[in-house]
Amino acid sequence: MNPRILAIIPTLDDDPSETIKSLMNQTVRVSKILVITGTRSLYKKLTSNNSSDVLQIFYDKPNLQYLVGKRIAIGINRALSTVNLNDYDYLVRADADAILPQDFIEENMKLDADYVGKAGYAMLLKMSCFLKVFGGRFAEVGVEDSYIGLKLLSQGYSVRTWALPPRLKRKSGVHHTWRYYFTRGIEVYRIGYEPIHVTEFLRNGIKNIFTLLAYYISIIKRTERYDIAGWVFREQWRRIVYGKQRKDRQIR
Repeated sequence: MNPRILAIIPTLDDDPSETIKSLMNQTVRVSKILVITGTRSLYKKLTSNNSSDVLQIFYDKPNLQYLVGKRIAIGINRALSTVNLNDYDYLVRADADAILPQDFIEENMKLDADYVGKAGYAMLLKMSCFLKVFGGRFAEVGVEDSYIGLKLLSQGYSVRTWALPPRLKRKSGVHHTWRYYFTRGIEVYRIGYEPIHVTEFLRNGIKNIFTLLAYYISIIKRTERYDIAGWVFREQWRRIVYGKQRKDRQIR
């Protein structure tokens, strides 16, 4: 019996057409694709060109007072509430600037992990796990993509990086402003990252100095942390002390 796949693509104003095409061309058939747009113009463009029963387009006006991750999670959850998640075996979440190789789903399913991914660009989740741990909803937090993998790890579920990764249409991070990196610093503190790990971000570009600054400001202010923060902090210190972890328990 072929697995039933539900795919979801959140986007503000990036055209997801290539991502949609890459999902429709998978060697494992995708049963339904939900696209959530944050602009009316993109919504109208996509709906006017849509002739597929597989593809469903939603417009969700974002609350710009929320962090990007939280806005994304809210939009995703509104779209997910329109379908019966029990009808599906897997959930694929892909960004609008990610192109999935034709056998992306097939190859990553072979890992037989509860969660396959490394960043928010693309992830593959077993639906049974998504329903049991998250109640079929993405956590509406500023780092919704990182949170889901770390939460599963903290509960003892199998988490693996891609066997076959997605391809990004643009280099990650080049479009982000200093505000993004500052907000990121607050969020990595809230999710439980330890100082040495955060300092390593500087290897990825000078803008990460704002991440480091916000992280230490959050320590001083004793900013409220997420429920998994204690586990993440302890696990990262274990990584530093004992080295690499097992392949099925990776933590970034």
